[in-house]
Amino acid sequence: MIGYEDYAQPDFFRFGWDQLFLVKTVLENTTHKKVEVLVELGTGSGVLSCELSQKISIAHAHLVEYQQQEWEPYLTQNVAKQGRLPSVKYHWQKVSEFNLESEIQAQILLCNPPYFLVRSGRASLDPRRNIAHRFVIDDFQAWVDAMVRSLAVGGEAWWLHRDPGPQGKPTIPEGYEIKHVMRSGRMRVIRLTRLYVE
Repeated sequence: MIGYEDYAQPDFFRFGWDQLFLVKTVLENTTHKKVEVLVELGTGSGVLSCELSQKISIAHAHLVEYQQQEWEPYLTQNVAKQGRLPSVKYHWQKVSEFNLESEIQAQILLCNPPYFLVRSGRASLDPRRNIAHRFVIDDFQAWVDAMVRSLAVGGEAWWLHRDPGPQGKPTIPEGYEIKHVMRSGRMRVIRLTRLYVE
């Protein structure tokens, strides 16, 4: 995998080993070796999608990020330099506003949602960092709902969960399966699969 120094990143937020751990786990466990549609929620600098595209063929990518002014220069630079993504669409919006009509159906969906509630622990003095680390904009269920409506049949949504985690147990509809796939210290990788049922 590419190293930290290979990605453009803002001063207020640097990606860590957890994102590389997520990509590694997906590569080792996904049933999809070729992807027609990829979605990444909370894209930030685009590390997850770029890293995955180095190993899996991806035809179309939909990258969702709320903080356009803060992330766009870094994200577009990284996609151009490190991504093997022939078709990319940027969605500058809240996760809760993305794909409301379920027109986008992904084989793989990646995300690294915030780990903390707004009032838990000590917040950063930088509001941009708080949006990345805390559920300031959307709650965790909104992230899960976006995953559910954006998966094709047989599609997989992958995300990181930090123990003990503020999220609680998400509500998922029938026809979906949630599974803990891998653990490293306090970090867990979780997969949501849309099953082959009506």
